[in-house]
Amino acid sequence: MRWICLVFLCVSFALSAQQEGRIETDRPDQTECPFIVRKGYFQAEMGFNRNVSKDELDYLMPTSLWKFGLVTWAELRLNSVLQKQGDISRFKMESVGAKFHLVEGKKWVPRTAVIVQYDINSQNRDASERNEVSHSLGNVVFTMQNSLGGPFGVGYNIGSEFHSNGGMEGIIRVAPNVNLGQNGYAYIEFFGRLPKSNLTDTWVDGGLAYYVTDDLKLDVSLGKSLNVGQLWYAAVGISFRVKLF
Repeated sequence: MRWICLVFLCVSFALSAQQEGRIETDRPDQTECPFIVRKGYFQAEMGFNRNVSKDELDYLMPTSLWKFGLVTWAELRLNSVLQKQGDISRFKMESVGAKFHLVEGKKWVPRTAVIVQYDINSQNRDASERNEVSHSLGNVVFTMQNSLGGPFGVGYNIGSEFHSNGGMEGIIRVAPNVNLGQNGYAYIEFFGRLPKSNLTDTWVDGGLAYYVTDDLKLDVSLGKSLNVGQLWYAAVGISFRVKLF
């Protein structure tokens, strides 16, 4: 229950904060956003997942992305999962990285940033025909976003995941979205890996997000594998930010 208390404590700070501009998050879609966390701010993006594969139901412990705004053009990123061992629950770091601002974006030129990430946990990795050892060294992803006019926009990622055997896989994600009034938006998404093999999976998903305040955001999402007929997931999430300095 301690992590629940931590969430509500941080949310209370977010609700009382009065910052200019809304929180920008990488949740709930898989497509990373090109925005950098404001300098001097801490931001948390937490998700709670439910996966279904054939007749098996799996509840995943909360996964979290922690961000720290170091300078106006870069943020530090830490990924963690809540791991339960017996009666003890503890956060375990999965990866560490940074996001760097590249292009502000104007008209048809997309706002662009790049994410560089190193994987700490070598055991939590999907199998791949291009890597006999289930270990990813990390990835480099270019994340871009364009306005399509009115309430419509699209985010997209192109990148590579690097393997311990020297191989790599391409990463592709596309997420069109539409604003729903002043405080919400909806999206659909396609994401997967290249080259195609019987161990790489392609997904479609969609979801909704709602801004409670400029510093607090809630989301729900649902996705389905295009390769495995009975594989799907559902998730709910919460994101918030607080000023540190």
